[in-house]
Amino acid sequence: MGYQDWGDAALIRARLDAGAPPDARVGWRGTTPLHLTAEQGAAEAVAALLSHHAEVDARDDGHTPLWYAACCVDEGSVKALIDAGADAWTPQSGPWSPGRLLLTTSLAPLVADLPGAVELPAGEAAAFTAADALIAAFGEQELWTEGLGICFVPGLSEDEVIRRLGADPAQCPKTDSEHAPFDPLDYDESLHYVGVTSVPGAPGGCAITQDGYIPSDDAVLRAISAGTAAYGIYFNPKGGTFGTLARDGEVVEHEEIGLHPRRPDPAAHWHFRFWQRQSSFPHDAGTLAYACAAAGLRIHDGQEVMDRHAPRRWVPLPSQLRR
Repeated sequence: MGYQDWGDAALIRARLDAGAPPDARVGWRGTTPLHLTAEQGAAEAVAALLSHHAEVDARDDGHTPLWYAACCVDEGSVKALIDAGADAWTPQSGPWSPGRLLLTTSLAPLVADLPGAVELPAGEAAAFTAADALIAAFGEQELWTEGLGICFVPGLSEDEVIRRLGADPAQCPKTDSEHAPFDPLDYDESLHYVGVTSVPGAPGGCAITQDGYIPSDDAVLRAISAGTAAYGIYFNPKGGTFGTLARDGEVVEHEEIGLHPRRPDPAAHWHFRFWQRQSSFPHDAGTLAYACAAAGLRIHDGQEVMDRHAPRRWVPLPSQLRR
C-alpha cells in the first residue's frame, strides 16, 4: 500500500475481504490503517475499516484516528468515528484533544454535545477569531510563496523603512517588477535589492519582500526594528519555512514555522492552524498571518503584498546588509 492508496475505499475493502487484518501496524510511528485513512480524510475507507471492527481508539505515537480526522476537518470521517464510539475529549497533545480542535472549526456541532464535552475558553476562542481574521486578509486565491522572503514591521512608513535600510527615499520611486533597477534573472544581483510597500491596518506598517532570504536576515531585522518589532520569514525552496523575530534592534527568536505543532510549541502555532491539513484558506496564509501577528501588525488586506508583480519601492542595500 502506498500512502495515497489509503484514500482508496475500493482497494481497502478488497484487502479486507481478502483477509487483511484491520488493526495491522503498518506505519513507522505505529499507525494502523484507520489512522492512515482518517489522515487522508477518506470517509468511505474509514467506514469500511470500522465495519470490520477496527479499533476506533488505537494510538500510534500518541494520537487516535479521530485526531487525524479532526486535523483534516473531514465531516464524514469525524462522524463515522464518533458514531463508532471514538473518544473525542481525552487530550492528546498538551491540552488539545480531537474535540477541542473541532470546536475551532465548522464541525463544532458534531462534538459540542457529546458526553464529557468542554467549552473552548473565551481567551482561546478570541485568539482563534483574531488569527482567522488575519488569515482571511491574504484572500482566497492560492499564494505563490516558494523562494519568497518577507518581513513585516508595524508602525513605520515606507520612507522610514527605506532610511533604516540605508537608502534615500527620494531615490526609490515605486515601480513594477518589469522596471526594477536590477535584472530579476540575475539571482546574485537581485539579492542586493528589496521591495518595500506599505500594508494597511490598525496599526499599519510595511512589508519588505524579495525572491530570496534577505528580508529574514538578522542584520536587516536589527536595522529596521529599533523602537518596534519585525518578523521575517523565508520560504526555502529546498524545504522548510523559517522565521526570525527582532525587537528594538535585537534578534530574539529563530524558529521553523508551519509544522504540525507539538506540546512545547507556542499556543499561536495552534491558533494559526498549523495543525489543520485541509482548509478553506490558501496554503501558507496561516504562516503569513502568524508572521504579521508575531510582529504586532494587524492588517485587513495583504493581497497586494503577496502580488510579486505589484509596484513597490526597490531599495538598494548597503554592503553591510548584504550576504
